[in-house]
Amino acid sequence: MKSLGPDADLAARIAAEIGAEGSITFSRFMDLALYDSREGYYASGRAEVGRSGDFVTNVSTGPMYGELLAGQFLEMRDRLGGVRDFFVIEQGAHDGHLAGDILNAIPPGDADGLRYVIVEPFPPLRARQQRILAGRPVEWVSSLDELSPCEGVHFSNELFDALPCDVVRSTGEGWCELRVGFENGQFVWQPGGEVSFGLPVRPAGYTTEVRQSHQPLLQAISQMLTRGFILAVDYGMTHEDFLAPHRTEGTLSCYRGHRRDSDPLVDPGWKDITAHVDFSGVIRDAGHLGWELMGLTDQHHFLIGAAAETLRKMDGIVPDAQAKKRIRALQTLVHPETMGTQFHALLLSRGLKSPAALSGFQFARANQR
Repeated sequence: MKSLGPDADLAARIAAEIGAEGSITFSRFMDLALYDSREGYYASGRAEVGRSGDFVTNVSTGPMYGELLAGQFLEMRDRLGGVRDFFVIEQGAHDGHLAGDILNAIPPGDADGLRYVIVEPFPPLRARQQRILAGRPVEWVSSLDELSPCEGVHFSNELFDALPCDVVRSTGEGWCELRVGFENGQFVWQPGGEVSFGLPVRPAGYTTEVRQSHQPLLQAISQMLTRGFILAVDYGMTHEDFLAPHRTEGTLSCYRGHRRDSDPLVDPGWKDITAHVDFSGVIRDAGHLGWELMGLTDQHHFLIGAAAETLRKMDGIVPDAQAKKRIRALQTLVHPETMGTQFHALLLSRGLKSPAALSGFQFARANQR
C-alpha cells in the first residue's frame, strides 16, 4: 500500500500500518481508535457524554454523585492525618463536570490544603474542561510524571475500562490471540499465535479480553503518590466472574448515540470502545507495587454507604423539591438493574495511619471487601 499524506483519515492510516507490517494486536487497534492524537474518539474531543451524547455516566444524573465523592475524599484526608496538602488527582475527567460537582460540595472550611489536579494529555479535552471549570481552583498536567511526589487520592470514573485490551479465543486446550487484519476494504479478525496469560481452560470458541495496559498506569501512580488511595469506579467484576462459563463472547462493547454494538472494527475513531475491568488483575498488580485492597463493592452498596449520613439527616423531614431531586438522582445511581450493579468501586491504599474503612464500603458484602 502506498504511503498516505498527512490528511489521510484514521481508518486509512490503520489500514496502511497493517499493509506495511501485517496484522496488529487489538490493543494497538483500540489505542489508535480511542487515542490517536488527530482522530481518536477521546483524544480528538469527539466523545460526547450525557443524554445528548453517545452514552451516559454517573455524572449524567446530576451533582449528587460528585457530592458523595467529595465526602469520601474528605474521609480519606482524615485517614491520612496531618497532611499539609491533600491532592485529589482525577484522570479521565471527560468534560470536567464531575470535578465541578466535587468542588462545589466541599465546604469552604474544608478546602484549605486540598489541591485538585486533572491529568489531561489531550488539548481538545483540556480546553473543554478549562471552559467549564473557569475560575475554579484546578490544576492541569499532561501526565502523572509531571507531578512531584505527593499524598492524596488518584481517582477515576470509567478510565480503566477504556484502556486498550487484547482479545483471545480458546482452542479448547489453550488460547490464541485474535489480531486485526484488513481484507477487501474492511478490518477483520485474524487468528494469531498461541498465548497463555495464565488463563484457565475454556471450551473451544470461548472469547474474552486480557488487559495489561493498567500496569504502566499503576506504576505511574505509585511513583507519584507516596501515601494515600486509588479509587476507581468502573464497569467490571472479579476474575472468576469475568471468566464465568456463560460469558462466551467476552465483554467488548461499542457505544455511539446511545446505541450499543459489538463490532469494534467498524468506524474506528467514531465511537466508544470498552471492555469490562478484571478487578482481580488490577488488585494483584497493584499489590506488587505495595498497595493494599481496602474495598471492592458494587456501586449500589458504595453509594448507599457514602450517603448514609445524608439520608439519616433527612429521616423524618418532609423533603422539598430540591431534596426530592437529589433523592431521585441517588435512586438512579444505586438502582440494582442499571448503574447500581453495572459499576463497581475499587479502593486501594498504602501508608495509612488508620485502617478504618471509608463509609462508602461499610455495607460491602463480605466477599467484596
